[in-house]
Amino acid sequence: MSEFKIASRYATALFSKAMDDKAIEAVMADILVVQQACKESDDLIVFLNSPMLKKSVKQSGLAKIFASCSDLTKQLLHLMAEKNREAFIPAMTESFIGLYNNHMGITTAVVTSAVQLSDVALESVKKYVAQTSGANSVLLTQSIDPTVIGGLNIVFDGKIYDATLSNQILKLKKDLQIA
Repeated sequence: MSEFKIASRYATALFSKAMDDKAIEAVMADILVVQQACKESDDLIVFLNSPMLKKSVKQSGLAKIFASCSDLTKQLLHLMAEKNREAFIPAMTESFIGLYNNHMGITTAVVTSAVQLSDVALESVKKYVAQTSGANSVLLTQSIDPTVIGGLNIVFDGKIYDATLSNQILKLKKDLQIA
């Protein structure tokens, strides 16, 4: 079974249980803590992926590392370690956040430009994405890539809006080669 499927199943189970228990906000806060810890600590990733450590060591380690998390989150982490799925914890956090965002009507977008965009321009991009996607809220990440030369590239909901100067030049080159 693929990493995505395994992670999705655990995330879906946690999401459903959190919704039933009306603890979705607390669990979401926990998931963000777990995700941040996984991103910032290479040692944690090595710990999760290590085949040399026993289940009990991993379970107690996870319990100590994430002691501040809610019982529901700790139970899921314990279960994942019990089933030898602890290596999928980072992917599970991504899946859970996707489920949460979908439930709350939040869409994520990445805007790429050659230079840092002003706050007014970023708000305009947010409004465009919200109108196009029908989302209640937009989480926008800006990426700076000098190779786009000018203009913007916006990626959200599997769509790409590419109005970069480099893309325009590429299209022009193709058109000139055909003629």
